[in-house]
Amino acid sequence: MNFLFSIIVIAGSLLFLILTFKDIGINMLLNTHALVIIFGGTFISLFIAFPLNRLKDTVTDIFDSFKDKRDRNEIIKDIVEIARIYRSSNMKKLEEKTKNINDSFLRLGINLLLNHSKINEIRDILEREASLRIARYNLSQNIVRTVARLAPSLGLAGTVISLVSMFKNFHSVDSIAPMMSVALMSTFYGVIISNVFALPLSAKIKEKAILSDILMSIIIEGITAIYNMEHPLKIEDRLSGHVETVKVYGSEVKIPLTNTV
Repeated sequence: MNFLFSIIVIAGSLLFLILTFKDIGINMLLNTHALVIIFGGTFISLFIAFPLNRLKDTVTDIFDSFKDKRDRNEIIKDIVEIARIYRSSNMKKLEEKTKNINDSFLRLGINLLLNHSKINEIRDILEREASLRIARYNLSQNIVRTVARLAPSLGLAGTVISLVSMFKNFHSVDSIAPMMSVALMSTFYGVIISNVFALPLSAKIKEKAILSDILMSIIIEGITAIYNMEHPLKIEDRLSGHVETVKVYGSEVKIPLTNTV
């Protein structure tokens, strides 16, 4: 299914490029001055508005949003197995199990159990960590949306600069047509960067934030149930049985009907 989807995306992208640029020569398409204005202006604006570390985190979040999503069923399976080990009071085996868990948020919850933290402390720490992660995604989304707003404006600025230069060196009516085409490429770049790249990336990060929030809510409820020594089958039924399927950006996710956070 993923392979078929990738083929469709690649084919659609190639068709888009062919239809968009079939009547535009490569010399006209590559407007160096427009690229410098848009990319240079965007980077300068971002460095003024945001610290460097925040920009680095945004790049990391963009790449993370394209990685394989955490599987809800796999997380529930890990929680149920942890519940069985915790009920048996085999802390050494629980420590070994923790090393094999890929989800860092779930590992945090298990470590709190191993440290014999109280349930109120566990929930407070996990909820605070969940809030920080969602806030990070929101900040990254804000930066990408800032790029989406800057690109068209800088593209228009590049067009205006090119028009001023064009009329300054105006010699004849025949010479104005190709110069006008080059000037308009700045606006074209800005629109493409905003609508084809920045806005979709912003939506991708938002999807990542929503799905992560759901999974972290499930983990918090699971860790709480483990602490209360509930039976593993009861925990599994609560996390995977009493749920409601909804659509989030075209993906099916299941949200617990009870309040978990």
